[in-house]
Amino acid sequence: MTVRVQWLTAGERDAVYAEALHILESVGMRMRGAGALALLREVGAQVDEAGTARLPAELVERAVAACPREVLMAGETPAQDVRLDGSRTFFNVSGCGAKTLDQETGAVRPSTLADLRDGTIVLDATPELDVVWTFLTATDVPLERRELVEYYTYLTETAKPVVFVDCPEQTDHVRRIFEIVSGDLDRFRERPRVSLLCAARSPLEVNGLLLDVACEFASLGAPVWVYSMPISGATAPVTPAGTLALLWAEVLGTITAIQTVAPGAPVVACCGPGILDMRSTTMSLGNLESTLMGAAAVEIGHHLGIPVHNSGLSTDAKHLGVQAGYEKGLKVMTAVATGADICSGGFGFLDSSSTFSLRMVPVDAEIAGMASRMARGIEITPETLMGEAIARVGVGGDFLREKETRRRVRAGEHFVPRIGSRLPFEQWIAEGRTEADAADDVVRAALAAREERGPRLSDDQRRALAEVCDITSASA
Repeated sequence: MTVRVQWLTAGERDAVYAEALHILESVGMRMRGAGALALLREVGAQVDEAGTARLPAELVERAVAACPREVLMAGETPAQDVRLDGSRTFFNVSGCGAKTLDQETGAVRPSTLADLRDGTIVLDATPELDVVWTFLTATDVPLERRELVEYYTYLTETAKPVVFVDCPEQTDHVRRIFEIVSGDLDRFRERPRVSLLCAARSPLEVNGLLLDVACEFASLGAPVWVYSMPISGATAPVTPAGTLALLWAEVLGTITAIQTVAPGAPVVACCGPGILDMRSTTMSLGNLESTLMGAAAVEIGHHLGIPVHNSGLSTDAKHLGVQAGYEKGLKVMTAVATGADICSGGFGFLDSSSTFSLRMVPVDAEIAGMASRMARGIEITPETLMGEAIARVGVGGDFLREKETRRRVRAGEHFVPRIGSRLPFEQWIAEGRTEADAADDVVRAALAAREERGPRLSDDQRRALAEVCDITSASA
């Protein structure tokens, strides 16, 4: 049994999709400067001088039909592969945070290359985390070198699939990176080690350069994460329904451009709506409305046959506390129960995914693990009903000494927390350890294991990657 929750009726789902198609046909989507505009015009789009493309519904629907339902993101070895095929929910970290909550001082400061490196090591060692986005900005690295130094660090510190979140400025270097990590471009196409994020700018705009880069790498087989992050009441209508229609118009408009340039390209529809908090005038990602919109977006995407990413671990909390727990827990349980293919929005992040916390990673892993276990539900079979064991133990006995008890506990029948405590109250007091202490232990163990294991990739790959990324011993 797999738990699935439904939030929209078929009629409601179809109404959102129909409105998104109407928006694209009547209002259009601006793609100023994109090379894709010429091809879109050839296949029936109306393109004006401002670079706005009005897309006929039949053109959008052809693009949707060209999207593969299954998307492979390859790890360094098949053991780290992620295949979005609807069978389960995977998890990824958020992207490009410029701030870090310092582990020692508790102060928020600009993120550094050391934060990026340590965070990647811990994420690589976290079983519940499946895909690593380029999640931090190394503000202590000169801007002209930052992009390639960051790429080198990510790829030599994780064996998991990697997503480049910011638009690469040096596409020739990125092509060479694809060759190095995969062997050549043909093998990269078969097992794409790197994906690219292409984000719309609400309302109804995508940067032409970014779109061209996305199309270029999609033609090489790199999966493209098509992301929309409208803010209800600010860059989107105040109603969740209106925000959903705008979000899907942006996702579908971008997908149509990509599929026109690179038919059959693997894409992931990424739905990260927020709201404008009218009291504080800040953007919120930990709100309930975003959770509902994300769940609805998953249902719409799956009906269209597209894998869907959901920002389901977001919180507006500023520290590892009660607010972070209830916001992240409620949001991620909703996303997983709805069947999101992959989920992030805050794995290791606080403050609406703007501040990275190393200590938060093991806590989020526990939350994700619990949600995944809940969504698997209860297996009801003759074996799991255990009628023979009940008859054997009989009235007044116990099952502790049963071989099946030992076997199933070892196999993971019961979820076992690493962060939460199940000790009696007096023992917990005597131990004197909080959830933060347990998380710190997990972080320290991951960093120590990395020092013993060494970096990822082979020596030859690291040397070639260092040459492409202009890495010196000082910056590496």
